[in-house]
Amino acid sequence: MDRWQHIRQYQQAGAYVFMALPNQKYNAVEGGFNNSFSSVDDLQNWIKQHPEYRGGNVGIDLSKSNLVVVDIDKHEQNGMASILSWFKSHGVNPDTLQDTYVEQTPTGGLHAFYLIPSGQDKPKHVINAIKVVDVLSNTAVMTAPSTIKDGQYRQITPFDKIKPVPTWVYDLANGLGADTPNNVYKAKYSLSDRWKMVINGFETGERNNQAMSLAGYLFAIDITPQDIYDIMQSVNERSNEPLPDHELNTVYMSARRREEKKRIRMSEYGRN
Repeated sequence: MDRWQHIRQYQQAGAYVFMALPNQKYNAVEGGFNNSFSSVDDLQNWIKQHPEYRGGNVGIDLSKSNLVVVDIDKHEQNGMASILSWFKSHGVNPDTLQDTYVEQTPTGGLHAFYLIPSGQDKPKHVINAIKVVDVLSNTAVMTAPSTIKDGQYRQITPFDKIKPVPTWVYDLANGLGADTPNNVYKAKYSLSDRWKMVINGFETGERNNQAMSLAGYLFAIDITPQDIYDIMQSVNERSNEPLPDHELNTVYMSARRREEKKRIRMSEYGRN
């Protein structure tokens, strides 16, 4: 697959693509990686004005794109061990990393790409969400077929496998299960915060995170599933920018499955 076939794939998925200098990760023209375009014609016109970028590396401007990347480093420390441990402790199937578009970086790390559905908030941009694993949503990433220091970014799974962002990526970005002093996890939202959501609705920019937090709390205190769904709908309707119904349903079902898995684990522990 040539450079422009890669670029077309990315842009057709809603990505803004920029060119970096050959064997480099940066665009040296004023604006840097924000010299990015969602159409091939616009990018080719830009290259005509900057011919030194012809044949350069290819990157995606995540700040403009409807994409998020989970960056699992393997350069000095093993990010794969970190993410697999996190998956195990949160009941996430590790095969989820093979269920979307994945690239291998020149140092042996992985970039897992996910789409942000229209109207859905992006996960936060967090470096070291857990040890040597980043959630990237407001920066640039290099992509296949770029080459850096004799190493290449290459596709591990087919691009057409790219999937909508799963809830666990939001959990990872929000610090769910990240190491804190004394290894105690501090909830992002307090009980008071959750009741404010009930009264005022979800905040724009935090809608998915707050909806997941509220749903998880309601399941934890044994509200019936139907009542939880009704409460979530009511809170969503009071929001300045309500979540689309399908997104609210996804959050609800994810929280419900998580609570069911937690109770199964608790039951198993009780039998041991």
